[in-house]
Amino acid sequence: MVNAVARPRVGLLTLMFEIYDAFEYLEPDMLDFCGELESAIGEFCEVSWPGICKTSSQVESALGGFESGGVDIVIVVLLTYTPSHVAARALVDTRLPILLFNTQRLIQVMADTDPRDMIRNHGVHGVQDLANVLVRADRSFGIVTGHYQDRKALDSLSEWCMAASTASLLRSTRVGAIGHFLSGMGDFALDETRLLADIGVEVHRLSQGEVAEMARNAPGDLIAAQMEEDRRRYEVSGDVAMEEHEESSRLEWAMRKILSDRELNSFTVNFMSVEEEGSLVTLPFLATSKLLSEGYGYAAEGDLLTSAMVAAMQGLAGSANFTEMFTMDPVGGSVLMSHMGESNPSMARDDGPIELVPSDFQLADLERRPLLLRFSLAPGEVTLVNLTTGADGGFKITATEGRVLDFKPIPGINTPHFKFQPDGPLEEFLTELCREGTSHHFALAYGRWSGVLSKVAHVLGLDFSRV
Repeated sequence: MVNAVARPRVGLLTLMFEIYDAFEYLEPDMLDFCGELESAIGEFCEVSWPGICKTSSQVESALGGFESGGVDIVIVVLLTYTPSHVAARALVDTRLPILLFNTQRLIQVMADTDPRDMIRNHGVHGVQDLANVLVRADRSFGIVTGHYQDRKALDSLSEWCMAASTASLLRSTRVGAIGHFLSGMGDFALDETRLLADIGVEVHRLSQGEVAEMARNAPGDLIAAQMEEDRRRYEVSGDVAMEEHEESSRLEWAMRKILSDRELNSFTVNFMSVEEEGSLVTLPFLATSKLLSEGYGYAAEGDLLTSAMVAAMQGLAGSANFTEMFTMDPVGGSVLMSHMGESNPSMARDDGPIELVPSDFQLADLERRPLLLRFSLAPGEVTLVNLTTGADGGFKITATEGRVLDFKPIPGINTPHFKFQPDGPLEEFLTELCREGTSHHFALAYGRWSGVLSKVAHVLGLDFSRV
């Protein structure tokens, strides 16, 4: 799977004050503590631990190893009080996200507590020292406070690690774009150089002529096998002509090949530019839906930002979709969601067939009718995510949670569609979305991900809002 879910990679930086070498019992105890920390964090991450650091040079060496090793985030634990200057310079300079884990081994202070436990468990004021210096240096960081065996603290750590892993995926996203963004559709206009500089998303312009030539030269035996697989998996409408199915299959093969050859993990297609250029004989609705089910990011109409966000949600949630709001249902407190023919069939209801049908799309003059997959999404709790540009040219993530309703396909609608119901009143929800300045495209994933997404925004230095 493209954008497959991966365990976050963590660099565990454990600090100890060098003068405490005078206490012979202390370092062996702290080594045991580090083993317990590594085991606890290892429940949800791949952990790299270089040993206890007591000097600035040891910290610099550890962070250098983390950077070359490709970790997603550095978790800093002060085993004892450690002066901030031991680690501050290296932490300010590193490009990696920083998370301070304000924890200790002792779970409770009792009347009979061993006085040596004060030395074994006094990192808290060192965390305050270090946090003060990082704030003064304008170096962003996350922080979790809690006992290292407490489920709430570990869940918070896990969220930060998932967020850092998702941010790493966004930084490495490579979007293939067929056509410009739809003329006059201003909410997708952006500075691609700033997109690369601020987030790391690379844009690669794809030639329709090259895709069309690939489609024409697609291997006949592979196309025949691909069509047979479609007939096995989907309920093919009787008015789908063999020539139409073959042309959509050739375009699917070409799209998959060019994405693979260029090492792209996301893409966008502006259907209007297809008609303007005239190279392609149909639209890749069938290809897009199947590629979404294989983990690719996607958005329509040249929307680079939502394409990248869908790719990120594929990695975070394991499956994601592209969608937009079409029609309000004021009585039902929901919105009918759809688009021209692109949707992830791996998220379809399981109580009916996925139909392969011709599109009734009439806005483009095409040689062959596009084919698409018709279905409705399975009911369940979901998160909608929007990535857009703000007034200062920077980027902002907006997340909202709700549910896909138990709503079967409407017989007269020939595109994938479903109903989304927000947690709050529909009118307030839609009004607030507009106040936040979201664009009109969204990534969708099952589950409630707003907490993680707020941390993704923090790691990337982006604005965040929850509606």
